[in-house]
Amino acid sequence: MSLLDIYLQRNGKKRYDVFKETGISQQMLSSVNKKSVSSYSVKTIQAIAKTVGKSEGMVLDELLQLEKEKTIFEVYNAEELLLAFDNKESFIVIKGDYKIKIEELAKSQLSDTETLGLELGSAGAVTILAEGFYQLANLFSKKDDEQKKIESQFRKYKIKKINESELLLSLRQLDY
Repeated sequence: MSLLDIYLQRNGKKRYDVFKETGISQQMLSSVNKKSVSSYSVKTIQAIAKTVGKSEGMVLDELLQLEKEKTIFEVYNAEELLLAFDNKESFIVIKGDYKIKIEELAKSQLSDTETLGLELGSAGAVTILAEGFYQLANLFSKKDDEQKKIESQFRKYKIKKINESELLLSLRQLDY
Protein backbone atom coordinates (compact mmCIF):
# COMPACT_ATOMS: atom_id res chain seq x y z
CA MET A 1 0.00 0.00 0.00
CA SER A 2 1.27 3.47 -0.83
CA LEU A 3 0.20 5.29 2.29
CA LEU A 4 2.00 8.53 1.47
CA ASP A 5 0.39 8.78 -1.98
CA ILE A 6 -3.06 8.13 -0.52
CA TYR A 7 -2.53 10.73 2.20
CA LEU A 8 -1.27 13.33 -0.26
CA GLN A 9 -4.10 12.55 -2.68
CA ARG A 10 -6.67 13.16 0.07
CA ASN A 11 -5.03 16.52 0.68
CA GLY A 12 -4.96 17.47 -3.00
CA LYS A 13 -1.19 17.03 -3.35
CA LYS A 14 1.34 14.68 -4.94
CA ARG A 15 4.88 13.62 -4.11
CA TYR A 16 6.11 16.12 -6.68
CA ASP A 17 4.45 18.91 -4.69
CA VAL A 18 6.36 17.86 -1.55
CA PHE A 19 9.60 17.85 -3.55
CA LYS A 20 8.85 21.24 -5.11
CA GLU A 21 7.79 22.83 -1.80
CA THR A 22 10.53 21.44 0.46
CA GLY A 23 13.33 20.09 -1.72
CA ILE A 24 13.14 16.62 -0.20
CA SER A 25 14.22 14.20 -2.93
CA GLN A 26 11.64 12.26 -4.91
CA GLN A 27 13.72 9.09 -4.45
CA MET A 28 13.42 9.44 -0.67
CA LEU A 29 9.69 10.03 -0.94
CA SER A 30 9.35 6.99 -3.17
CA SER A 31 11.15 4.78 -0.65
CA VAL A 32 9.14 6.20 2.27
CA ASN A 33 5.96 5.49 0.33
CA LYS A 34 6.56 1.75 0.71
CA LYS A 35 7.19 1.83 4.47
CA SER A 36 5.04 2.00 7.57
CA VAL A 37 4.45 5.35 9.22
CA SER A 38 6.60 4.41 12.24
CA SER A 39 9.67 4.44 9.98
CA TYR A 40 9.05 7.96 8.59
CA SER A 41 11.77 10.40 9.62
CA VAL A 42 11.01 13.69 11.34
CA LYS A 43 12.32 15.49 8.25
CA THR A 44 9.80 13.63 6.08
CA ILE A 45 6.87 14.39 8.39
CA GLN A 46 7.91 18.06 8.48
CA ALA A 47 8.09 18.20 4.68
CA ILE A 48 4.65 16.62 4.32
CA ALA A 49 3.20 18.98 6.95
CA LYS A 50 4.62 22.04 5.21
CA THR A 51 3.22 20.89 1.86
CA VAL A 52 -0.31 20.17 3.09
CA GLY A 53 -0.37 23.17 5.47
CA LYS A 54 -0.91 21.23 8.69
CA SER A 55 1.05 20.70 11.88
CA GLU A 56 3.49 17.80 12.12
CA GLY A 57 1.41 16.23 14.90
CA MET A 58 -1.76 16.38 12.84
CA VAL A 59 -0.03 14.87 9.82
CA LEU A 60 1.40 12.03 11.93
CA ASP A 61 -1.99 11.35 13.54
CA GLU A 62 -3.74 11.30 10.16
CA LEU A 63 -1.08 9.02 8.64
CA LEU A 64 -1.37 6.60 11.57
CA GLN A 65 -5.17 6.61 11.24
CA LEU A 66 -4.88 5.90 7.50
CA GLU A 67 -2.52 3.03 8.21
CA LYS A 68 -5.04 1.50 10.65
CA GLU A 69 -7.89 1.84 8.16
CA LYS A 70 -6.11 -0.15 5.45
CA THR A 71 -7.25 2.44 2.94
CA ILE A 72 -7.75 1.77 -0.74
CA PHE A 73 -6.17 3.91 -3.43
CA GLU A 74 -8.80 6.09 -5.15
CA VAL A 75 -8.41 7.02 -8.82
CA TYR A 76 -10.12 9.81 -10.75
CA ASN A 77 -7.95 9.98 -13.90
CA ALA A 78 -5.32 8.16 -15.98
CA GLU A 79 -2.39 9.77 -14.17
CA GLU A 80 -3.60 8.50 -10.78
CA LEU A 81 -4.30 5.05 -12.25
CA LEU A 82 -0.74 4.82 -13.58
CA LEU A 83 0.55 5.86 -10.15
CA ALA A 84 -1.53 3.11 -8.53
CA PHE A 85 -0.16 0.58 -11.04
CA ASP A 86 3.41 1.76 -10.41
CA ASN A 87 2.85 1.31 -6.67
CA LYS A 88 1.45 -2.17 -7.33
CA GLU A 89 -1.65 -1.38 -5.30
CA SER A 90 -3.62 -4.50 -4.34
CA PHE A 91 -6.94 -2.69 -4.53
CA ILE A 92 -7.88 0.39 -6.54
CA VAL A 93 -11.22 2.20 -6.58
CA ILE A 94 -12.09 4.00 -9.82
CA LYS A 95 -14.42 6.96 -9.24
CA GLY A 96 -16.01 9.80 -11.13
CA ASP A 97 -16.16 10.22 -14.88
CA TYR A 98 -13.06 8.07 -15.35
CA LYS A 99 -15.14 5.03 -14.31
CA ILE A 100 -16.90 5.15 -17.70
CA LYS A 101 -13.60 4.88 -19.60
CA ILE A 102 -12.49 1.95 -17.45
CA GLU A 103 -15.80 0.17 -18.00
CA GLU A 104 -15.19 0.41 -21.75
CA LEU A 105 -11.73 -1.08 -21.28
CA ALA A 106 -13.20 -3.85 -19.11
CA LYS A 107 -15.55 -4.90 -21.91
CA SER A 108 -12.53 -6.02 -23.92
CA GLN A 109 -11.53 -8.56 -21.27
CA LEU A 110 -12.79 -12.10 -20.96
CA SER A 111 -14.62 -13.05 -17.79
CA ASP A 112 -12.88 -15.33 -15.30
CA THR A 113 -15.08 -18.24 -16.38
CA GLU A 114 -14.30 -17.69 -20.07
CA THR A 115 -10.57 -17.39 -19.36
CA LEU A 116 -10.57 -20.56 -17.26
CA GLY A 117 -12.44 -22.46 -19.98
CA LEU A 118 -9.94 -21.39 -22.64
CA GLU A 119 -6.94 -22.20 -20.47
CA LEU A 120 -8.24 -25.64 -19.50
CA GLY A 121 -9.32 -26.46 -23.05
CA SER A 122 -5.92 -25.59 -24.47
CA ALA A 123 -3.78 -26.94 -21.61
CA GLY A 124 -2.49 -23.38 -21.03
CA ALA A 125 -1.22 -22.81 -24.58
CA VAL A 126 -3.84 -20.15 -25.29
CA THR A 127 -2.31 -17.90 -22.60
CA ILE A 128 1.05 -17.89 -24.39
CA LEU A 129 -0.57 -17.34 -27.78
CA ALA A 130 -2.78 -14.56 -26.45
CA GLU A 131 0.21 -12.75 -24.96
CA GLY A 132 2.04 -13.01 -28.29
CA PHE A 133 -0.95 -11.61 -30.19
CA TYR A 134 -1.37 -8.86 -27.59
CA GLN A 135 2.28 -7.78 -27.88
CA LEU A 136 2.12 -7.86 -31.67
CA ALA A 137 -1.08 -5.80 -31.76
CA ASN A 138 0.42 -3.38 -29.24
CA LEU A 139 3.48 -2.93 -31.44
CA PHE A 140 1.38 -1.67 -34.36
CA SER A 141 -1.19 0.18 -32.26
CA LYS A 142 -1.59 3.92 -32.73
CA LYS A 143 -2.55 4.43 -29.08
CA ASP A 144 -0.35 6.68 -26.97
CA ASP A 145 2.15 5.17 -24.53
CA GLU A 146 0.03 6.07 -21.50
CA GLN A 147 -2.97 4.16 -22.86
CA LYS A 148 -0.82 1.14 -23.79
CA LYS A 149 0.62 1.02 -20.27
CA ILE A 150 -2.82 1.26 -18.70
CA GLU A 151 -4.16 -1.57 -20.87
CA SER A 152 -1.13 -3.73 -20.15
CA GLN A 153 -1.31 -3.26 -16.38
CA PHE A 154 -5.11 -3.48 -16.35
CA ARG A 155 -4.90 -7.11 -17.42
CA LYS A 156 -3.37 -7.96 -14.03
CA TYR A 157 -6.54 -6.87 -12.22
CA LYS A 158 -10.07 -8.18 -11.78
CA ILE A 159 -12.86 -5.65 -11.98
CA LYS A 160 -15.97 -5.50 -9.81
CA LYS A 161 -18.74 -2.93 -9.80
CA ILE A 162 -19.20 -1.56 -6.28
CA ASN A 163 -22.06 0.82 -7.11
CA GLU A 164 -23.18 3.11 -9.94
CA SER A 165 -20.24 5.48 -9.49
CA GLU A 166 -17.39 3.19 -8.36
CA LEU A 167 -15.42 0.21 -9.67
CA LEU A 168 -13.00 -1.91 -7.66
CA LEU A 169 -9.87 -3.31 -9.27
CA SER A 170 -8.22 -6.13 -7.33
CA LEU A 171 -4.92 -7.75 -8.15
CA ARG A 172 -5.54 -11.17 -9.72
CA GLN A 173 -2.60 -12.79 -7.93
CA LEU A 174 -4.37 -12.23 -4.59
CA ASP A 175 -6.88 -14.91 -5.58
CA TYR A 176 -4.29 -17.67 -5.54
